[in-house]
Amino acid sequence: METKSASEAPVKPITKPKVAPKTATRSRAQVKKPFNMPIPEEMLILAIDDNEGVVSASMKSMLRFGLAGAFLAELVMANKIQMAEGRLTMASSEPTGDALCDDILAMISSDNKPHKLGRWIQAIGSKLTIKQVALRLVERKVIVIEKKQYAWVIPYPAFPQVQASAKYMFKQHLRGIILAGEPANPTDITLLSLAKACRLMRFIFTRDERIFADNKVDALVQGEVFGEAVAKVLAEK
Repeated sequence: METKSASEAPVKPITKPKVAPKTATRSRAQVKKPFNMPIPEEMLILAIDDNEGVVSASMKSMLRFGLAGAFLAELVMANKIQMAEGRLTMASSEPTGDALCDDILAMISSDNKPHKLGRWIQAIGSKLTIKQVALRLVERKVIVIEKKQYAWVIPYPAFPQVQASAKYMFKQHLRGIILAGEPANPTDITLLSLAKACRLMRFIFTRDERIFADNKVDALVQGEVFGEAVAKVLAEK
């Protein structure tokens, strides 16, 4: 059967893969992070409801601030901004080449004084839209959008031999870290911290797994400043 491109892929409600991805030579322990996708896109992937093909209204109100924290984390990791005495300051004024990231950098650069992380999360989160990040996933050929619904491009382009979505692969990666003790890199830790703050854990773990997973995530992300700042912002809403 010929594999369809993202532009030709039929749009259908988001569902779990009919057959769990398995091959004779690829064990679950061998499943690695599909590619180095920015944290904001990873967060949106996790937040999409599999049954409805949307991000729920209640989730959107939290997710925008989580996405703001994710963009700021990406900029810190890229050495564009830095934390100094609990406040954000510019580290480099050179553009990233990413329009949305550069808009955020311009906001920070134009302010006359450094502010605490929470202040920037509120300011950026109030301007961000879910659609801005969703369009980035369309560009990556991870989803298509029709009639305000998100549908996965299946198979996920990074693994064309596996009939599964990007969400399935990311969930397997995160579940491996928490439930199987697989190694986590700094972006994984930041993503899990932000997912915890935005109540995305229920999209990753089953009800029976949640107590163990919550405790394991808490221990793993302790001291992670972006998730903590987002949680504080949301608690004040």
